[in-house]
This record gives sequence, structure tokens and C-alpha cells, in this order.
Amino acid sequence: MPQEQHGPVASRLLLGRALQQLRDEAGMSGAEVAELMGFGAAKLSKIERGQTSVSKADLHLFFQVLNVSEDVRPTLLELGSQSRRPRRNRTTTFEQELPGRNFEKYLGLEEIALGIKDWHPYLLPGLLQTPEYARTLISANPLLLPDQVDHLVQLRLKRQQALHRTDEPLQLWSIVEEYALRRILGDREIRDDQLRHLLAMGHKPNINIQVIPDSAGAHPGLDGGFAILDAGNHLPPVVYIDSRGMNTYVESVTELAAYKATYDHIQSAALSPIQSAEAITAILEETR
Repeated sequence: MPQEQHGPVASRLLLGRALQQLRDEAGMSGAEVAELMGFGAAKLSKIERGQTSVSKADLHLFFQVLNVSEDVRPTLLELGSQSRRPRRNRTTTFEQELPGRNFEKYLGLEEIALGIKDWHPYLLPGLLQTPEYARTLISANPLLLPDQVDHLVQLRLKRQQALHRTDEPLQLWSIVEEYALRRILGDREIRDDQLRHLLAMGHKPNINIQVIPDSAGAHPGLDGGFAILDAGNHLPPVVYIDSRGMNTYVESVTELAAYKATYDHIQSAALSPIQSAEAITAILEETR
């Protein structure tokens, strides 16, 4: 586990996964560990799933129960410290205050992700949005006040920094519908600036953008967007499904396989990255 600085959510996820792996290596069930720790199985489940932080005292008890080696303990203690650290500023969002929102976990997953495969049939992905496009889109939500819009726009821009990391930049594979490219949010200038931004980002070695043309007709992705987040050896892949009513996280092996297969089928219906850049350019030239 790398000795990096993470936000509290990402740290909880990483620590919980590490403790679960140590329990598995020790050949112990969750019920056995919970009993030896002196708390219920429900609490242990929340810890392993990264849903709650772990006190320093409980961590040391974990070390004893799981017979954790001395060389591993400092990393786990640092993750525990980071998971309990209060946020320096409000970098999570007002989205949690809206009915059915659970975006905080996604932010933690995205922070530690090495790669993301994103599909959205109606809009362009947040990681590739310009500030103006993002502001126009976010402002359309009638539940948000102006200062909340400002916070969400800044958060979206901050998330995009992962694509420009010097060390292991986020690998993004994004598939979008031609309809989303043509859709005008705000005005045509905002849309065209957004398309030019997509062309520029598509030249980066860690970003692939594919377009499904209108001529593709029916394809497996029409029933809704989703993203597959892969954190390498740190965490198992997770599928994130965003909707206004509820944000869903899919983690079972069977369902993950189904979503990966679906993504492959969606990708097969799309133009190649080079053809996609040509399609984006053609849309821009139509407006000249």
C-alpha cells in the first residue's frame, strides 16, 4: 500500500480493503474477528467496506487479532490517521444534501482510481467538461443556490486534476453519443468550446474518446449511463450508476462481469478514437 496523502473517504476505502485482506490471509471469518474485537459484525462490515473510520486503539487491536506484521503497521496507521482527518475545506459537495444522493463514496473511489471507463448517453463526462459547460449544466438544477453551484463547479474542476498527474495520471476511456456532442447547453459558443476541449483532451496519451454515431441505431447502452472504476490492486473494480433518484454502486463479481461485457458491446458500436475526432471536428465545421 503506497504511503500517499488521501482524503478521508479514499483512506477509509483503502484501509477497509487492507483489513479485509489481512483477515482473509489469517483464515478468519468476519464473525470471529468481530467477537475478538469486542464489537458487532455490522460494525466490522462497515469498517471493511470503508463506510466508517477506525480509531487508533481499534487499529492496534486489529494488529493483535490478525497478527499484523510490524512492517505493515505504519502504513495502516497512516491510512487510519488520514481517514479521521477533518476536511480542510468543503471539497465534498452539496449533492449529499439532496434527496437520494451518495456522491461522497464516488469521490473517494475516483481519487484512488487508476482507470475509469465512462459511458453516458445524454451528456459529456464531468472529467472532460469545460468550466462553462459544467456551470451551465449544474445551474439547471433548480434545487441549487448560486453558492452551491460555485462549489460544485470548483469540485468538478478539481477532480479533473487526476487526468494531469505527473505520476500515474488517471487513464480515462470515455464513450459518448453524437447526440450529446450536438446538444447545446447555454449557447453555441459554450458547446463549440466544449467540443474543441474534447479534441485537445483526446490527444493526451491517457485519454481515449469514442463517439457512437446517430447511425448506430439501437445498442446495449441506451438504457442508461455508468462508469467502471478500477483502482488496480488497491480495491476491486466498482461500477457507479448515477441517477437523480439514487446513486448505485455495483460490486458483486457477477454484476461487474455483466457491466464490463456491456461496455465492450457499447465500445464496439462506437467509432474509433481517430474517427471520433473527425466526427467532432465535422460538427464544429457545421457551425462555421
